[in-house]
Amino acid sequence: MTDDNDAGASRRLMSGEAWNDFCDTLRAAGQVVIDRTPNSDEQDRVEGFRYLTRMSVMAYGRCIENLPPMVKMPVRVMPPPKMGGQGVQSPDQDHVVQAIDSSNRYRVTGKRGSAPYVHMSAWTPKIPGWVGVESVGERAVAVLEEFNPSWSQTPHTALLDEFTDGGGNVDFVLSVDDPGVDNWMPVAPQTRELMMRIVYDDRSSQSPPRLMIEPLKPIPLNLTPSAAEMSKRLSIAAQMVLSVQSDYADWTDTLLEAENQLQLTNEHYLRVGGSPDDRHFEFGYWRVGDGEALVVEFTPPVCRHWNFQLCNHWMENLANYFTGQGYASSQDVQADPGGVVRLVVAAQKPATGIWVDTSGRDHGVMGLRFVEHESVPEITTRLVRLADL
Repeated sequence: MTDDNDAGASRRLMSGEAWNDFCDTLRAAGQVVIDRTPNSDEQDRVEGFRYLTRMSVMAYGRCIENLPPMVKMPVRVMPPPKMGGQGVQSPDQDHVVQAIDSSNRYRVTGKRGSAPYVHMSAWTPKIPGWVGVESVGERAVAVLEEFNPSWSQTPHTALLDEFTDGGGNVDFVLSVDDPGVDNWMPVAPQTRELMMRIVYDDRSSQSPPRLMIEPLKPIPLNLTPSAAEMSKRLSIAAQMVLSVQSDYADWTDTLLEAENQLQLTNEHYLRVGGSPDDRHFEFGYWRVGDGEALVVEFTPPVCRHWNFQLCNHWMENLANYFTGQGYASSQDVQADPGGVVRLVVAAQKPATGIWVDTSGRDHGVMGLRFVEHESVPEITTRLVRLADL
């Protein structure tokens, strides 16, 4: 922020305007749930408001509490929740969301771990310079194209293996400018977080990276932000809740136009920070009535990993990671003798095929991803009577 912006943002925090703006934006996020619940379905409405509270916790953690490192500290790995998870999150994947200040340089060191795949990206959201200074709440929806903390581009990506030596030791510098070392991951001036996706073949036998991050120049230790900074953080946190609700609702509306089909929707995927540079990811809206089954068939290409999963209307996972309901993946599914995987989405176990249990649900979002694939598979879907299988 400039000095004038700092002064304006500080005044808004001290007067209470920033807080009122925060509450108005959250009210707009709640209106998304009200307006976008299909047919006023009670379960979808309840889960929509629960999703709103969960996204609020996420946004507060990322935008208010998750400070850039001021001293050497661990990079925290966040495994997926046992139930739920946002945006078709894979149960075979952990995340790192490490806040950084792109005006500083950081060194990341530690051990690679044995998880076979660790992808990194520079999370760079759309946050204009006037945030925290100008009122947003009453026009929060109108400015989403300009101010959208969940609409993130990832201008720089890398695999952790690129910075790992033969002994499994990790050492690289994270910065906007070239530090003059071989192991350098660039970030953009607007980058706010280092994102990592850690994919496992077998969680019971594989370990995540154990990393430390530290600023290369001393930073004064101050855990309480200034009034100007707090004004900005409140605005970003509330707008992130709204943008997640709105962007995923828009995505779901697109999928609803072609029920029980899987398709590429890269515009939506990129908007929420997806990284398609090393994966093929198709999404759809499933609807399976009483006595029906949705059959999904494909021949898996040579790839690092694939996984299929079901979600509710708000793209929260239905997968029960304790029992295996709601998803299937390459480590626990065998193709038939012809090399075809035949998934059957149904409320009851079918006579043939690999059962993906809907747990009594009849609609929601689904996703099928292939990581580090050598070719793009042909995927077919068809709705049939369960008794005919």
